[in-house]
Amino acid sequence: MLIAGGLVLRERTEPPGRSADAGGRSAAPGRPAPREVVETDGAPRKGRVTGGEQGVEVEEDGQEEKAPDPGSIPSSGPGTFATAPGGGARVGGRERTLTYVVQVEDGIGIPARDVAAEVERVLAGPRGWTADGRVGFRRVSGGAADFRVRLATPATVDDICGRYGLDTGGEVNCNVGQDVMVNLKRWLLATQYYAHDVTSYRALVINHEVGHFLGHGHVGCPGAGRPAPVMMQQIKGLHGCRTNVWPYDAEGRLVTGPALG
Repeated sequence: MLIAGGLVLRERTEPPGRSADAGGRSAAPGRPAPREVVETDGAPRKGRVTGGEQGVEVEEDGQEEKAPDPGSIPSSGPGTFATAPGGGARVGGRERTLTYVVQVEDGIGIPARDVAAEVERVLAGPRGWTADGRVGFRRVSGGAADFRVRLATPATVDDICGRYGLDTGGEVNCNVGQDVMVNLKRWLLATQYYAHDVTSYRALVINHEVGHFLGHGHVGCPGAGRPAPVMMQQIKGLHGCRTNVWPYDAEGRLVTGPALG
């Protein structure tokens, strides 16, 4: 059920060491047409997002994260979700504050609270979507929310995105309605342009799909040697641009390019 333009969440939040079931999805009327970002393989490393010119700088924690075996990643799940408990402070502008929840599909072995911490860091980034001084974000765990970030198995992503006519093919992420759907395979393996830097890739995916929720469409490379816009489908080729995971540059200017149909 929708109230006040948001989602009414009836899920139980995830208690320590356990997962809780969640219901289905709700679509927001009047939203822009859903879009997807196509990605492929890479290898992850572990660290903390701190910002950076071309992508994100990662402060290594001294322990390298071994890339998972692709064959060990579940291809499907129950389609039920655990909601990350607690919430965060508002970050960003005061013109409008969008609330969101973070959910992880049950049975995939990743705590929802860990994913929530990563999503919060990205959305609070000084070069993120809040850099316009107008939009703000606040994570919640219940009540009404404007959108939700959901980490799910490829089959579940295919199912939810497919209800809106998108063919995600077990490989890609999407934004449909009020759902930012993140493919578990992509979350763990990253992509060829972000090999050995899964932290940067995750920032790119969150910023790209939340960008779609905010109404931004795909754009192309603005010129050789320039940072690739977040709303560019970077996996399809950089076309002379440099990798970049943030919507804005260090001077507070939107990194964009020619609009694509």
